[in-house]
Amino acid sequence: MLLNVFERLLLRNIVPQIQGVSFGIQENARILLETMFSEDEAEKLQIKLGEDGKNITWKVKDEAGNDIPQVKDCQVSKGVKRVVAEELVRLSESKPPKLSWEHNTLFKKFVDGWEKYLEKDES
Repeated sequence: MLLNVFERLLLRNIVPQIQGVSFGIQENARILLETMFSEDEAEKLQIKLGEDGKNITWKVKDEAGNDIPQVKDCQVSKGVKRVVAEELVRLSESKPPKLSWEHNTLFKKFVDGWEKYLEKDES
């Protein structure tokens, strides 16, 4: 699954919160977390938490002005995809909803049939 830097950072917060799944899904989730950023990529991106403790920044260009790749093909197992989708739906359907704008692209990538959630617009 193609995931950009921001989506991978969001997943690093979502995946560890998932509890009560099989050993196989846990192991695949661990592998996903460990492989989302290689050491070389992390060094190039220089991901940093802002002074406010909330904002995260990273480089998009290297010292020579060349683009640093932002998208990576991550191996997401069916089980991990399912439990991440369930967590995103839970966040969306909680009262009040806890899904943030930042989660929209992940929601579309992980939740099969995400279009049906468009109909739940209560305005």
